[in-house]
Amino acid sequence: MLFAPTDKQVTDALRYMRVPPDGRDDELVRTVLEAFGRLEGFAEPRCVWGRFHVIRFDGGIELEGAHIHSNDIARLTSRGDDCILLAATLGHETDRQITLAQNRNMLDGLALDACASVRIDAYIDQFIRSEIVPGLRDGERLTHRFSPGYGDLSMNVTEDIITILNATKRIGLGVTRSMMMSPVKSVTAIAGIFGADRD
Repeated sequence: MLFAPTDKQVTDALRYMRVPPDGRDDELVRTVLEAFGRLEGFAEPRCVWGRFHVIRFDGGIELEGAHIHSNDIARLTSRGDDCILLAATLGHETDRQITLAQNRNMLDGLALDACASVRIDAYIDQFIRSEIVPGLRDGERLTHRFSPGYGDLSMNVTEDIITILNATKRIGLGVTRSMMMSPVKSVTAIAGIFGADRD
């Protein structure tokens, strides 16, 4: 099924393009909708995830031997003993098409880049609802997802998540020396699990 953006997602794309609310017009909306449509021709959304036991220490958590120093993540995972790690990408072809579009027409390239950012977020939200939430145990719920680079969670944690999930082999997701993900239109995140009785 092709992705049909909501009005909010169109608005989000325009915001990523730095279009002010009073600058929205029919032509810009049409450009964004066309970009969303083109994106469906080459985007290859893929996601890997896993459930992991949380070991706590002062100011952070340990997951699979990786020490994550973050008060935000410590709080996010404080209501349960496990958490979810996930990594998702739209694939290398999306990056290539964005670069080609930017070289041909800056506005089209900007729109495609913005729509890809909205699309990966929408894909992850849908994946969580359809693939992760149904597998939770009775009474369990997920917190919101939290990505490296937000709050006090270092971008370096991106590499830990990719390694723990074996995401390079499984979905082709890597990280550069500057901690940029490759493909660029990718997301890694942590979500806490709460609501069930602890053992």
